[in-house]
Amino acid sequence: MSRSLSRGLQVLALLNRRDSASVAELVRELDIPRASLYRIVETLMNDGFIYRHQSDDRLRITLNVRSLSDGFTEEAHMAAVSQSTLSRLTRRFKWPVTLATISGMDLIIRENTDYESPFATERFSIGYKMPVLATASGLCILAFMNDPKRQMFLTALAKSGGENRHIVHREHTLKKKFAAIQNLGYSVHHRARSRSDLTAIAVPIVTGEGIVRGALTIRYARSIASVRDAVKKYVPDLQGAAKTIARRIDIHISRQKKLSSWSD
Repeated sequence: MSRSLSRGLQVLALLNRRDSASVAELVRELDIPRASLYRIVETLMNDGFIYRHQSDDRLRITLNVRSLSDGFTEEAHMAAVSQSTLSRLTRRFKWPVTLATISGMDLIIRENTDYESPFATERFSIGYKMPVLATASGLCILAFMNDPKRQMFLTALAKSGGENRHIVHREHTLKKKFAAIQNLGYSVHHRARSRSDLTAIAVPIVTGEGIVRGALTIRYARSIASVRDAVKKYVPDLQGAAKTIARRIDIHISRQKKLSSWSD
């Protein structure tokens, strides 16, 4: 990436964080020579990405900046802001960690550390689809959905046929399971695999509006620890990571709302 392009992106990023800035502030905070900064500002103004407000002579971004993120979905944003957090968890515990969301009738893997973990016995690609009711992530997300939304999803899932129909019709069992997950703050799911039995522990990602956006899950060999010991070891860090990701999502949503209000 050329230096001028890199510096231009730095200017846009700072203005996005700060709402506005003077040339002097940009020079000081970005450590860009004043002459170079003036050329960058002139280019960004000519291209319609920033403007200088007459009331205070400060620079601000325009709505054209939103075009730079066209096609960048909420799920893609979640994946982007979660990468470093997931990697830190895997460096700490060595086991693979996954961020997943529900899309349609499936659980979708949005980001994971399968290729970073030395203990990953199976590796899932980004976008891989899994049955919602047969995963710790799916059960966790459903448990923290509001009741009407969860019921709508389960009704649609039952109509989709197959094994889902039989599971959803065990309504009393599912309700008890969801209530238990809500009470604990996490879900646990065991899977028998050819190499070793795996246990997955998932926690919800809940934003400030009380909306569950997805789940973080760690997978480990069932033989290395009891569920009680694994919960004690992993869940606090998983919940801390989920809160970090939720805060980043809230910041993104707040910025999007602010940009939308400018266009009204």
